[in-house]
This record gives sequence, C-alpha cells and structure tokens, in this order.
Amino acid sequence: MKRVLLAAVLTATLSGCALGQGGVVTGQPLPSGAAPADACAPQNLAAMAGKPVSVAIAANPGLSGMAAGLDRAGLRALDDTPALTLFATSDRFLATFPFQRIPTLWDDPEELARTLKQAAIAERLDPGRLPGTHTTMSGTRAVVTTDAGDLRVNDTKTVCHQLDTANAAVYIVDELVPLR
Repeated sequence: MKRVLLAAVLTATLSGCALGQGGVVTGQPLPSGAAPADACAPQNLAAMAGKPVSVAIAANPGLSGMAAGLDRAGLRALDDTPALTLFATSDRFLATFPFQRIPTLWDDPEELARTLKQAAIAERLDPGRLPGTHTTMSGTRAVVTTDAGDLRVNDTKTVCHQLDTANAAVYIVDELVPLR
C-alpha cells in the first residue's frame, strides 16, 4: 500500500476545525454548509507575516486543520527551529477528503508528529532553491519540480508559494502529497 504524506491526513481528523479568539484552535467542526476559508486569500496570507511558523499557521483561518494537528502533535517547538520549509495542507482539501477521521493517527501524538514532519524540511528554501530532492524532518524525500512555472512537491502542485513567516517558508497545497 502506497503511503501518502499526511500533513493532510493528520489534519483530516479536524476537517474544517474552527478557530476561537486569539487564533486558538477549538477543534469544533465548521457549521453545516459552511465553506472552509481560502488559505491563499490576501488577508489570510497577511495574517501570517512575521510570526513563528505554528503561530502563523494558526493565524490563517484556511489552515485551521493544520494548526490543530501541529498543536495535537506537540509541534509548536517548530517555532524554535531557526529555518524551515513547510508544505501546509489547506482546509479546502480537508473538507473534501474522502474520510472524516483517522482515530489511530489522531490518538497517537508521536505518530502524528512523525507524519507532520514529513511536510517539513529543516532548511528555509525560497522558490529558486526549492527544486530538487530534499530530506524531510521525518527522513522521507520531497522531490520538488517546476512545471510551466508551477512548483510541485512529489507531483502535487503548490497553490501558494513562499509565504514568509518569522522562521519558515510555507508553501500551501490543496491535496495529498505522495511520499517517496
């Protein structure tokens, strides 16, 4: 069975979680019929600027599932890493994921952390340096290519490029990224 990068799956358990006051993830699902926020909307990208990576992710309402996963996995420590590249899965993808919960992963914060680290590279890479093969923080490979001006990680298109936070370059994807 082919494993997939589940920065998405870790957060699929919280598909469409809501943010409370101060950007704190509530873990509550969106109201019925509510659409997830657009992670790439200018105001959501602006909310991320200059903040440590986990705080920046939490500040973007279109990345609430990713924020909840980082919290659950105890990965706020990524804020102390001086330079990162992170492929963050948007809530738009999570809202359409074919299943709602992955209890085994969600109930095991250590496994969740290992899974999320598959979406992180311990080096800040701008788009010019991103193409190539990189080892993720979990030891898997991220192969980044360009195709007609689009950046792809393991053949999955990034929808927002190089969102700068205080310590990370964040690239947003709207689908699963296959592992290599």
